[in-house]
Amino acid sequence: MTVSVQAAPASIRRPARRPEPGALPAIDDRDPRRWVRAIAAIALVLLGARIMLPQGIEVGFVAAAVLIPVWVPAVRTYRWGWALLGTGVVAAVMGWWLDVFNQASRDTDSSLFTSTTALLVGGLLGFGLVLWARRVLTESSVGLWFGIGLAIGITPSSSLFASNPWKFGFAVPIAVISLSLAWKSGQRWLELVVLAVLTVISAVSDARSAFAILLLGTVIVAVQLIPRQSGRKFAALKVIVGLAGLTAVIYNLGQSLILDGYLGKATEARSLEQLRTSGSLILGGRPELTATLALMNEHPFGFGAGSVPNLSDVVTAKAGMASINYQPDNGYVERYMMGGHFELHSMMGDLWAHFGIAGLLFLAIAVGVAIWGLAVRIADRRASGVILFVSATSLWGVLFSPFFSAEPLFMLMLGMLVVPVAGSVHPRLNSTTSVIGPAQRAPAVNPAVVSTASSAAADAAG
Repeated sequence: MTVSVQAAPASIRRPARRPEPGALPAIDDRDPRRWVRAIAAIALVLLGARIMLPQGIEVGFVAAAVLIPVWVPAVRTYRWGWALLGTGVVAAVMGWWLDVFNQASRDTDSSLFTSTTALLVGGLLGFGLVLWARRVLTESSVGLWFGIGLAIGITPSSSLFASNPWKFGFAVPIAVISLSLAWKSGQRWLELVVLAVLTVISAVSDARSAFAILLLGTVIVAVQLIPRQSGRKFAALKVIVGLAGLTAVIYNLGQSLILDGYLGKATEARSLEQLRTSGSLILGGRPELTATLALMNEHPFGFGAGSVPNLSDVVTAKAGMASINYQPDNGYVERYMMGGHFELHSMMGDLWAHFGIAGLLFLAIAVGVAIWGLAVRIADRRASGVILFVSATSLWGVLFSPFFSAEPLFMLMLGMLVVPVAGSVHPRLNSTTSVIGPAQRAPAVNPAVVSTASSAAADAAG
C-alpha cells in the first residue's frame, strides 16, 4: 500500500514569532552571549554582597541602576511587575510627604531620609535586575550567583556572628548556594537530602525559625514527587489553602519538639519563658509586634522616611510591649527600636513607619504576588527547594525581620516568583522548573508524521 505524506496545512504551521519592539532577545535556555551572562552574574553577586557606600547606598543598587535600560523592557513580560514598581515608587514619595507633613511635631534627619529611601528604591532596582537575570540565566544560576554574593557579605566581626556563627552568618548563604546547586542537578532526591541536612543543622544550632522553614520546605518538595492530578481547576487556590494548613501543622510540631527539648535545653528554656510571660512563642519571641500595633493605633498614617522618634513614641511602644507582660525598661526600645530611627523589627512595621499606608500597600501587593507565584509553582510541581526556602524566609520576615536585613531575600523572592505573561518568556531547560504549563511543554505534532503513522498502522492491522 502506498503511503501518502502530505505537507502540513499553512494554518497549522507555527512561524517563529517576531520579537516585539523593545523586548529582550528571545532565548530558549539562556542568552548565548557570554558577556551578557557574565554581566548578569556579576550584578547578582554585587546585589547579594551588600557592599555599602555612603548614605546607605549599596554597590548592588548602583549596578542595578546602571542596567535600567536593560531590565526595564523585561518588566512588562511579567504579571504585576509594573504594579510592584509603581506602588514602591509611590511609597518612596509618601515617605518624603510624611516628613513634610510631620515636620512641625517631630524632628527629621536628612541623612536618615536618604538612607531609608535608598533602601526602598534600591530594593525596587534589585527586583528589576532579578527579573532580567531570569531571562539571561537559568533560574538555578540566578539563585547560585545571588547566594555567592550573600556569602561574600558575611560579616564575622559582628557581635551576633560571634554569638552564633551558623544562625547569624552562614545559614542563609549556604542554604541558597547548596539548594541552588541541587536544583541545577535536576535531581529532586538531592534537594531533599540538602534540605534534610540543613534542617538538622538548624535544629542543633538554636535556629528555631530556620528549622521550621526548612522542615516546611522539605515536606513540600517531597509532596511534589506525587504525580499531579489531571484536574487543574483552581489548583493554585487549593495549594494556598493547603499551605496554610501545612504551616499550622509545622508550627505546632515545631513547638512540641522545642518544648520537649529536642532542639536543646537552652532553646527549651527560652521558649518556656516566652510562653509563660506572653502565652505565645510568636509574641514572646517578637514583642516588637505589640509595640508596632500600639504605634499604629496612635499614628495610623506613619511617620516618614527621615522622622526621628520622640519620647512619646518610646512611651507608646513600651506600653504596647508591657501589655503582653514583657518588661520593656531594659534599654532595648531606646537603643535599638528607637535609637535615632524607627526599627520595629518587621518589614510591616518598618515600611509603615517610614512610608505610611503606601508602604503597607506595596508590601501587601508583594506578598500577594509572591504567594500566588509560589502556589502556581507548587501546583505545577515546579517549586524548587531554594525558592521555597527564600520565599518562606521572606514571608516570615514580613512580621518578624527588619526591612534592612530581610531585603536581599525579599528582592530575590519577588524576582523569582512573579509569574511571566503567557508566551513572553521562553522555558529554561533547567531541572523541574519551566515558565510555561505542561500542555505548552508538549512537543509540537507534525501532521505529516501523524498521517504517515496512521497509514502504517492501518497496513499492519490489515
